[in-house]
This record gives sequence, C-alpha cells and structure tokens, in this order.
Amino acid sequence: MRRDVIGIAGFFLVLICVPTALAQAYPSKAIRMIMPFAPGGGLEAQARVVTVKLAETWGQPVVIDSRPGANGVVGTQMVVAAAPDGYTLLFTNSSLATVAILSGKPTFDPVKDLATVIQVGVQPQILVAHPSMPATLRDVLALARQQPGKLNFASAGSTSQLTMELLKSLAKVDLLHVPYKGSAPAVTAILGGEVQFAIFSANVILPHVRAGKLRALGVTSAKRAASLPEVPAIAEAGVPGYETIQWSGVLAPARTPRATVARLNAEIDRLLRLEEVLQRLGNLGVEPAGGGPERFAAYLSAETVKWTRLIKETGLRVE
Repeated sequence: MRRDVIGIAGFFLVLICVPTALAQAYPSKAIRMIMPFAPGGGLEAQARVVTVKLAETWGQPVVIDSRPGANGVVGTQMVVAAAPDGYTLLFTNSSLATVAILSGKPTFDPVKDLATVIQVGVQPQILVAHPSMPATLRDVLALARQQPGKLNFASAGSTSQLTMELLKSLAKVDLLHVPYKGSAPAVTAILGGEVQFAIFSANVILPHVRAGKLRALGVTSAKRAASLPEVPAIAEAGVPGYETIQWSGVLAPARTPRATVARLNAEIDRLLRLEEVLQRLGNLGVEPAGGGPERFAAYLSAETVKWTRLIKETGLRVE
C-alpha cells in the first residue's frame, strides 16, 4: 500500500516538474523577431539592441525579420497567426494601438490576439513650429483660433497625424492636415515654411531645434522630459490632459505559455538595466521602460481605448 502511495506521489511530482523543465529548456532554437515596418529606422535600432543581447545570453540566434505593409498590419498579422510557442515574436511600436481600427476592416484585436511580453522603451515627441510662429503654445493656439483652418501641420504617417488630431481635439482648434511620405520630407517642409507645425520624435527633430531652425513648443509626455528640461509639457503649456508618447515593445501570439512569456520578460527586463543597453538606447533618445507583462497589457488596453474613441468621435480618416 505504501509503495502505491509513493508511486502515485512520484507520478504527480513528475507531472508538476515537466512544465518547469520545458520552460527552462526555452529557447532551444532560433527566435524570429518580426518587425512590421521597413528596415533602417529607429525601431529596428531598438530591436537590434534587444536581439543582440538576447542571442549572446541564450546562445541561440534571435533574428529580426522585417515585414512591412499596410502600416504594420502585414507583419502583426503574421505574429497573430503564428504558433504560440515563443519562437515568433513581434517587436513593434505605438501604432499597434491604432492599426487595427484604422485598417477599415480589422483582422485582429491587438489586446485579445497578442500576449504582451514587455514594454521596451518610451520616447517623448516634440511639437515644433516654424520660427515665423509665436513663441509659446498658448499664443499659437490663440492665433489658430483667430484663423480657423488657415494654419497647417505636417504628418509622416498615421501615428504622427493622430498625435496632432488629439491636440486639435483637446485644444479645440482647426488646423489643416498636410500628409508626407516619411519624416524626412515632413521635416524639410516645416524647415522651408510650407507647413507651420508638426510633432516629431526627439531624435529626429532636436538637431534643428538646437540650431534655432525650429521652435520647440512642448513635449508630448505628461511631464517635462529629462533630456529637454527647458521645454514644457504640452499639458502644462496650454492643453490640459494632453499626453502621448512613442513606445516600443515585444509581444507574442495569444496563448503563448505563461512560463515562456515570463522567461522572455525576465531576461529582457534584466537587459534593459545593463549600462551598455542604457547607453545605446539613450543614444537613440529612448528611455528604458521594462516592467511585467501585466503592466504592458494594461497600458496597451488603455491606449487602444483612447485612440479608438478619438477616431470614432472625429470620424478621422488617416491619409
């Protein structure tokens, strides 16, 4: 009888240990990190910081696979449809919160169809104006209200347009949207005075601000950025409640085992504290985020609700 009890106990002990052993064995082969945008930009640079260190630590290749198309839908959909085994991951940015609803007929739900692993970094953006515009945001908004629909702003894609649309909505001003195919032509346009305003990533626009070619009216984060203490937050400079940042993060297909997600999260969170990683991200103008999967999930859910509401309330069509 005693042997039977011991045998049964041993059987259940094996069942308990098997998942743990499997989790510890991950990863046992190459990991594909899909980036749903064209290579060569700031997002790929961030992804490379993470993938290189992961490969060094785990002794397995972690390969960036760039799959651009439909503002990020193509690559994201590939991850949604992938096997939930931790070997196909998504490295994406803030556009994830809006891409499904802006696609017209959503083929996935970013909250339900993906498992958050970790938020990698955050990057404040800067609202800039041509030097011919008033010196403060309050004065600029007053001018815009005096001339509804006369002043214009540049965008370099859906995300940059939405950040300005949020400003328009909260400040109750009417600005004309002028779309450009990428940051480079949009920057050229505002430098040349073709448009009066735009919101750009700090690393893209700071050199022109420092050179006095453009005027920084505010940062998009809730508080002043540590790297730009002299520039007020838009929320404190005339538009209460305004907040939006660019972020990057790693996600996996829904139903990826929790143990696998936890292992990925723990390792990337550790890497984000390394001096070498901090320096490389800092050179890109990115502040490390980190934290648990639940924290990232709550943030993504809140962002999706915020932008979905704005798109529906304004009837926005992203050009």
